[in-house]
Amino acid sequence: MYRNIKPHYFSIDAIMAAQEKIQCSFIKKVEYIDFLDSINPEKDEESDPKIELPLWMIKVFLAGKSIQFDMPKAYNNIYRDVLMADANVVDLYKLSKHFYLFGKFLSQLEHREAYEVRRTLIQTFRDRFKQTMDWAQNIDDNLPCFNRLDCLERLIFNDARVAQQHLNTYLTEGSGQMEIAAMILNYRKRKMHESRVLE
Repeated sequence: MYRNIKPHYFSIDAIMAAQEKIQCSFIKKVEYIDFLDSINPEKDEESDPKIELPLWMIKVFLAGKSIQFDMPKAYNNIYRDVLMADANVVDLYKLSKHFYLFGKFLSQLEHREAYEVRRTLIQTFRDRFKQTMDWAQNIDDNLPCFNRLDCLERLIFNDARVAQQHLNTYLTEGSGQMEIAAMILNYRKRKMHESRVLE
């Protein structure tokens, strides 16, 4: 589900998700990167300090196998256990605004927990989808519920709310007077013309 899926180049959500920072450390020396750790420029190289880099930059260093990273808090084993136990009680927006998209990008990287992250993403979406649809269709004051959803769930929520409004309008007002399709009218005219010619 999550493999070989590339984000759209102009997707704002994908750009924002790729900007999320991850704690990491270099496992071999890389030249000309001192500017990345401007807070402590005179650090001890033997101390193996950890720094935070955006996801898109970590992907570059992973290609050269010069970096290792820790899974962000929202995707570590503690929060994965919470989500697998009951995902509906978690405020995903507070945990990670782009929880599913950022998690998908993380699961595509070379990491020992990548498979578990993928499994958690799928199960979390399945568990929360029914609740999201229920909120969209049955709750008038949706702000408290809406604030707990991540960006993807908010799109689903809005689409479900619009669809429900269209359905309610149809059920109360009907679809209006039905008209005969132009194709059928033309067919009838042609048959009438043929019958007159035969006469």
